Amino acid sequence: MFTGIVEELGEVKAFVRRGRTSLLSITAAKACQDTRTGDSIAVNGVCLTVVKNEGGVLSFEVME
Repeated sequence: MFTGIVEELGEVKAFVRRGRTSLLSITAAKACQDTRTGDSIAVNGVCLTVVKNEGGVLSFEVME
């Protein structure tokens, strides 16, 4: 059960398939301010690990 706080509504910027994994990039200006690589962010109820935070965009590696 999700018990976190929703801080903002992001928008999918890119979804790039790379073999068995993909790179999901989401614009999230507020969340980017204090997020570092390795932090966990809930995206639509799924916790994802940040692999890149650049220019107001958070990126995550995801699998099938």
